[in-house]
Amino acid sequence: MVKNLAKPAIKPAIRPMVKAKSATARPTAASSKAEQRPAESETRSGSSSGSWHLARTDAERRLSEFEFALERLAQSYYRWKASCLAAVCEVPLTGDDVAVLNVVRMGDEPKRLAEVGQLLNRVDVPNLQYATRKLTRAGLIETEAGSSRKETRYRATARGRAVTEDYAALRAATLPPMFEAMPGWTEGRSEVSTQLDRMSGVYSQATRVAITKRHQS
Repeated sequence: MVKNLAKPAIKPAIRPMVKAKSATARPTAASSKAEQRPAESETRSGSSSGSWHLARTDAERRLSEFEFALERLAQSYYRWKASCLAAVCEVPLTGDDVAVLNVVRMGDEPKRLAEVGQLLNRVDVPNLQYATRKLTRAGLIETEAGSSRKETRYRATARGRAVTEDYAALRAATLPPMFEAMPGWTEGRSEVSTQLDRMSGVYSQATRVAITKRHQS
């Protein structure tokens, strides 16, 4: 009787140990893939090596997606301006150069360099000076001497007015029909402009914060 009762007591203890050893030594393909694939929460929080340093959280990810769209918009816009100018003038100019030219021509009133910078929300004075020299050499703008160097004003020449008129005509024939064909553009363009102005203010404020942080440290 003792001999018969001992055998059933031993077998259940051995079988689970064998199964556990086999499961540990030979993981299934599904479990291996699950271990190799980082969890979604880890990727978003930045703990995974495959995450991006500018998109560690959902809020940062949404902002990064917007900023990438903004980058593409800015690059497309300035590339368009350079191409539009190149179609009506043989002078090779960048989108930044074209922006300065059009602002100088605005209202057909001479403008100081500081005014051009304010209208374009630019503070990179050396680059603005380079652009005005480039446009002056091309015969598109000219200087109007003032009482001091800071009071020097820029105005479009006769050639500059002719080029900007041709630019405006090509722009009118190209862009407005494309934008008017976009669903919701007519109704929403005012709100879009307002939002862009607000975003410009947000980035200006963030710039001041970053500058203050740098000097505090």
